[in-house]
Amino acid sequence: MKRVSKITLWVLLAISIVLTVLYFLNTKGENLDAWTYTYLNWAYIMIGLAILLIILLPIITFRQHTIKVKPLLILLVIAVVLVGGAYLLAPGTPVLLATGAIVEGSSVKLTDTALYLTYFLLALAAIAIIGGSVYNALKKN
Repeated sequence: MKRVSKITLWVLLAISIVLTVLYFLNTKGENLDAWTYTYLNWAYIMIGLAILLIILLPIITFRQHTIKVKPLLILLVIAVVLVGGAYLLAPGTPVLLATGAIVEGSSVKLTDTALYLTYFLLALAAIAIIGGSVYNALKKN
């Protein structure tokens, strides 16, 4: 199972790199909107996959190992609160593209939600890194 997940991870990374390179190579072209939507759709797929794995992996781990239900439920509640909070804070205001087209609707709301969720998770990661370093420094002394 570890080998399958590692191969899947490398394939997804390779697809992301190829799409990023192709997107930036075609920013001067006339199909900028099509490349932008392709790039955004890939980002939506990756976000959906991440949210799905956040929900499914603890359940799979729960079936393989003896884990208490309470931490699993707390993790699910935290994930739902983070995604819901990001969705509620996302403004979803219309965006003016470089070609002059105005994009509005659910795609803008979803993009704003993903950006806010990224900001939340980066802040939590930074706090965890700094807090862990301080805790370890205080624990040694």
